[in-house]
Order: sequence, then structure tokens, then C-alpha cells
Amino acid sequence: MNALLDATSHLDHWCIIRGRVGLVISVFLLTLGGAAIFTYLRPSNYTASATIDVQPDNLQQFAAKDSTTESTKDSNLAESQLESIFSHEVLDPVIRQLDLQRKWSENGAELSLDTAYDKLAGLIIPDVVSPHSMRFSVSSSSPQDAILLATTIAQEFVDYQASQQQATSDKQLEQLQNDLRHSETGVSKLFAETARLRTAAGYIDPNPDSSDTSLQPEESTTPIGADKVKEIQANIANLKSRLDALDHLQSDNLVESVGLLNLNDPVLEQKLPLHENALVEKGRLLSSGLGRNHPDVRNIQGQIDAIEEQIRHEVANIRKALSAQLAAAEENLVALETNLNANQNRQQRKEANAQYLEAKQRYDAAQAALATTKAKLESVTTETAKQPKAAVIRRPAANASRSEGISNSLILLGGGAVGLLLGILLALLAGTLDRSIKTPKEVEKRFRLPLLAVIPKPKGEASRVAWHDPSDEAFQVLKTNVQTARQRVAASVLTVLGSGSGTGRSMTTAKLAAAYAASEQQTLVIDADLHHPAQHKFFGLDNRVGLSDYVSGEKSFEEIIRDSGTPNLFVITSGSGSSPTGPMKLFASLKYVELVNNAKEWFDVVIFDCPPLGPSDDSLVICELAEAAIIVAQHRRSPRSMVFKTKEALHNLGTEVLGVVLNSAYMKRQKKKSLPNVAVRERPRGELAVEFQAASNRLRGDDAY
Repeated sequence: MNALLDATSHLDHWCIIRGRVGLVISVFLLTLGGAAIFTYLRPSNYTASATIDVQPDNLQQFAAKDSTTESTKDSNLAESQLESIFSHEVLDPVIRQLDLQRKWSENGAELSLDTAYDKLAGLIIPDVVSPHSMRFSVSSSSPQDAILLATTIAQEFVDYQASQQQATSDKQLEQLQNDLRHSETGVSKLFAETARLRTAAGYIDPNPDSSDTSLQPEESTTPIGADKVKEIQANIANLKSRLDALDHLQSDNLVESVGLLNLNDPVLEQKLPLHENALVEKGRLLSSGLGRNHPDVRNIQGQIDAIEEQIRHEVANIRKALSAQLAAAEENLVALETNLNANQNRQQRKEANAQYLEAKQRYDAAQAALATTKAKLESVTTETAKQPKAAVIRRPAANASRSEGISNSLILLGGGAVGLLLGILLALLAGTLDRSIKTPKEVEKRFRLPLLAVIPKPKGEASRVAWHDPSDEAFQVLKTNVQTARQRVAASVLTVLGSGSGTGRSMTTAKLAAAYAASEQQTLVIDADLHHPAQHKFFGLDNRVGLSDYVSGEKSFEEIIRDSGTPNLFVITSGSGSSPTGPMKLFASLKYVELVNNAKEWFDVVIFDCPPLGPSDDSLVICELAEAAIIVAQHRRSPRSMVFKTKEALHNLGTEVLGVVLNSAYMKRQKKKSLPNVAVRERPRGELAVEFQAASNRLRGDDAY
């Protein structure tokens, strides 16, 4: 099986469709006819169009330029203008005005407003003509209805745009008037506030309505004087606490108490360590056993007394200095408090003046805002008076044109395309559901027979057999597999039997014989299909003399053998004669047995081209005397039941079945180098004639040969 041309059989969809082209054409014509009937019977449709000019909203444009909280709007025709024609505000009045709910009623029941709206909206097709112009079309089965609908919708759309424009203008003017009243109220309140502050501060302003002021607010000095007073008061308290501590010192423990006060005096910081060292030295002398009257002890005691006297004197000096500082601080405090009281009145007046000036600045800003609001109101009022209409009908719906919607040609084209596609799908479905042989694997799986070869579908009809044709590589594979199978059963007489008509049996026989001849084996092809002979056509021979003449006794064996023109290949055609007793008795005669014996003796391989199974069972008579049989089935054509029937009939005859040849298969070949041509020695025709004569003599029993 690995020698099958390295090819895989596949489902060739185009070939399947081509085989069922009648089904495809029938479905195509039916669908196309249905589309034609639809185009003929569908109702006519009329379309009326109206063109409307939509002006930019100058009022909104002006407001957008002065607004800082709203985004700028495009004044040109936008998608919202197209969508507004489908609004309920436009279409609902049209429905009521034309009484469409009753006119479009179904079964006597009026349509609801929403249903009528949906139906009317489906008839409108809007389009942008220019940046400030739009056109919409309305379709209806009546031209008068189409014109009436388009005219009414256009007028309602213009009225709706005018009402929207007026509402926008009124809203803008109302907003500006509210802003003006609010500004006037604010200016009045600020004017009263500035008058009150001016009177309270006693400030003389020669021009209270002017923003020019000669007095500017000054920085307050009150916080600086108050801080200084607080600082001096804290210093006085500190000095008093220090003097009070010095006054409570005891004379007997003055030195120890001074050390604890931490007076930060340089003299004390120098004397206190000396006093402490002297006390330590006195204690050391006394502890060493010296008395208090000892000269060294008395000397140390004198130093201690002198240091203590110096400390007392320095403490007295510190007390005097603190007393002087306290007196100076108290005098300074009195002076600062007097100045602070004098400055407070002046500062209060400055603060009052500053409050008045700040209020006057707010009053001036409010007056400027009021003037801006008045100017804006006057501008908007002027723009509103000059503003053109929001929308006008430039071209009314005067007439209605007939519109086909989708053109008849497109409907027919679509119907034809759908019919063709549906026919192809049905053909593919029929090809999938048929019970023929679809893949090579089915041969071995279902019939349990060897697959001898897969023969590709020929590109054209062959008239002559050429064994050296490179395209016959599949038959070389067939010959190799047949050779292996027939050697296993020692068969030299083969019969090629089709599982039905049109399987390519005769061509397979001729090509197989040519492949055997190419391997220098003497090969004989016998055309046993007396009803539909074909071998003489393949080899370009006439069919005047053949098998029927030999069996009827009119011709000898040597006379019916024909040279095919291909080395090592000979042919016995069917012949033009017939047996009056019928083909069954003709092939059952002894002549047929003699034919098989002579052929086996003369040739290496004998191949019978047998007719398919039929009522006469001619092929069964031939296969009974043959040594082996080959069944030929056509890919996707031969029913599996016919192959089963042929196999069972051969087994009943006792004929060995070598395998199945799957013919006319759709192949997908891999790219590879072609097999080299077999070089066969071309023998002279004279040598071939001598050989042929010798074989004839042996057949007659001539001992000389």
C-alpha cells in the first residue's frame, strides 16, 4: 500500500458538484424563478423629497462666546438636527393632523400612537445636502400620500425649530434679566454699606461714586506696642522674683543658698568653687588630727572667712543692680502704656478708613459688572430681533418619483446567487450521503480485499495506450502489486472485472498490460466484451477478426493474435462475428478452454477484459476458467453493494480475487520527482515475427521448433 504514488485520495468538491450539475441547475432555476416572481408581484413604491435650510443659532453662538461654564456648540448642521426630525415633537403632530392612526388601522382597530410613530419613522430617510441644508425622503405606496407626508413633516419640522429658537431666546433673555436684577440689588446694598462705613469713620470723600481715593489704608502698629508692653511686664515679674529670692537668704547659709539660685554672676562663679575647695581642705586637716588652733587650720579658716565676705559683698551688689533694673523697667512700662493708649485711637480710625475703602472697591466692581450685564442684555435683545428663522423650506415636496428600493436586477442577482449556493450545498450533501466508495481505506475496511492501486482521474480521454507515458506511474504501481499477488497464487491468466458499467475497466486492462510489456514479459490482452468492445480502439486496431471468429472455428489462434505496436504486447480483439447459440454457450465450448491453454503456453501474462456483471453472466463464465481476478471500482461512483456482489460471485466460482483497483479517483499528489522511464530494448519486427511463427508451430505440435 505504501507504493500508491505517495498520494492521498480526497474529496474533490468541484468534481462532486460537476457530477450532480443537474441538481445544481434545477435548484438554481427554481430559486431564480422565485426571485423573478417576487420582483413582478411586489407593490410599487413612491418617494417624495423636501429640502430644508437650517440656519445657525446666533443666539446660542453669542452665549457660547461669553460663557465660561458651558462648552462651545457647533452652529452648523449636526447629527442632532437630523435626529430631531424623528422626535415625537415633530412626528406626533403629523400623525394627529393626517389621522394616520385611523388611516393605517388594521382589522378595523386604530393603531396606537407609538405604533403609528414607529411606522412613520421607518418611512423617513434623512440626508445632509450641505453644512446648512438637509433633505429627507418619505416613501409610500401612493404618490399623493408620499407628497402629503413629506409636506406635512417639513412644515412641522420648521414650526418645531421656530418654537425651539423662540424658547431658547426667551430663556436667554430671562436669564440676563435675572442677572441684571441681581446685580442692581447687589450695587444698592454695597452703596448703603459704603455710606455707613464712611459716616462711622468720619471720612470725608468728595466723590463717593468715584473710584479715586487720596487716603490709602496703612499698616497697623498696634500689635508691635502691645508685644513690647507684654515683654516689659514679663521682665519686671522676673526681676521681682529674683529680688524676693535674695531678700529671703539667711546670713548663716548665704554661700550655700547663693549657689542654688544660679544668679549667673561671673564673680560668684569664680568664688564659689574656691570656697568649696577651702572647706574640703579644712576638713582634711581636721581629720588628720590637727586642732582648730593649729596654724594651718587657722590659716584655712581665714581664707574661708575672706571668701564668704566677698560673696556677701557681691550679693549686695547684685541686689542693688536688680533694684535699679526693676525701677527702670517700671518707668519704661508706664511710658509705653501711655503711648499705646494714644496710638490706639489713631489706629482705630485708620482701620475704619481701610474698611470704607475696601467696601468702596467692591461697590466699584459691582457697578462695572452691572454695566457689563446691561450691555449684554442690549446686545442679545438686538441679536434676537435680527435673528433669521431657524429653518425654512427651500424646496417643497412638489412631486413623487417611483422608487424600487432594491433594484430588480439586484434581486434577481441575489436570487441566482442564493440558488447557485443552495444547489451546490445540496450537491455536496448528496455526495456525502451516497453509498459509493469515497476513500481508499473503505476497500480494505469494508470489503477485506487488498487495494492494488489508486488510479487518478484522467485529464482527457485517451485514444491510444503508451506504456512509456510518465503519467502512467499509477499503473506501474498496479503492475507491481498485481505481480506480487499473482505470484503468491501462481496465476498467469487474469481477468479484469468491473463492479458495474463505466468503471474504466477496459482502460485499466490496457494500461496494466502495457505495464507488463514494459517489464519485457510477453503479454496478451483478450477483449472478451462482445457487446461493447474497446481494446481495438485503445491500440488503434480494426475489429474485423478476433475472439468470436476463433471460438466459432473460422480462424486459428495465430490468425486472431494482433501486434499492438508496443514491444512485448499483443492483442486479441473481440471480433465482429457472433454465435447463433448465444455468448454463454460460445464461451463454454471447448474452443474457449483451448484458447486459455494456448495463451498460457505462448505468453507470460494473459489478461481478459471481461464485461461487467449482468443478466447474461458472461463474465462469470470467463472468470470460472481464469486463475485470478481483479475488481475495478470507480471512486465515488461504484456502489459498495455492487463490489460486494462481485466479490461474492467470484468466491462462489472459486476464483481468487487479487484485490481492488480504485479508478478515476480525485488525487492530491505531493511534489516529487517522476519515476525514470524504463529502458526497454526495441526488437526488430523481423525478430518478433520469427518468434511469433515459432510459437505457432509449437501450438500445432511441430517438433522442429
